[in-house]
Amino acid sequence: MKSKKNKLSNKERDDQLNYLFQSMYELSKEIRMVRGLFENYMIWKKDVKKFTKYLQKEEQRKSKAREKEQAEGRGTPETDS
Repeated sequence: MKSKKNKLSNKERDDQLNYLFQSMYELSKEIRMVRGLFENYMIWKKDVKKFTKYLQKEEQRKSKAREKEQAEGRGTPETDS
């Protein structure tokens, strides 16, 4: 027989979901603030072009790594006879 102690009421579940959504909203506000600060810092340091080039090179490197990984994953598996 299941104990009622372990079951949540609908109100408790709603409260937990509301808390979760509120926490996510607060976190998204913090992330937007950090992004704004970072962008302003990059502009202030006049490193926007340099940083953009770095991001492009990183994306190309990651793209090549993904392509290589996909290519290695293709083919038929070897079977022992």
